[in-house]
Amino acid sequence: MNKRAWIYIIFLAIAATAVPAYAEDALACETQSVNFKKREYRCQLTANGLGRQISFKANFSGSHDDTQLSMNLNLDGLPVSCGKGSKTWLNGEDGDVSLECKFVLDGAKGTKKMLRATVNIYHAEFIGIKLSAL
Repeated sequence: MNKRAWIYIIFLAIAATAVPAYAEDALACETQSVNFKKREYRCQLTANGLGRQISFKANFSGSHDDTQLSMNLNLDGLPVSCGKGSKTWLNGEDGDVSLECKFVLDGAKGTKKMLRATVNIYHAEFIGIKLSAL
């Protein structure tokens, strides 16, 4: 085999291993219940054995002085302790706003866990949620 073919094989091998650490596990939620005041979600998560950093974020538009927003999360039936930089409620902020809970998903690699989230809405337009690994 010539030198050029070897370089091509090495390049392909490097490219095949250069994927994000969590690419194999798409983070998605199923909508459980929706109305003007509350949205409920169920999200299956998979632990990686290293303390996976997770963010659940809800986005809103049209928030104003009498807007009230909050969210509650539980993991396998137990309350989630949101970490530094999280914001799980707001009252009276103007414009486009969001709530976010950052937490660590512990457990042995491959362990499945169920995240349940309830988003409470008063006087704002719900835009959507985003669940991601940080």
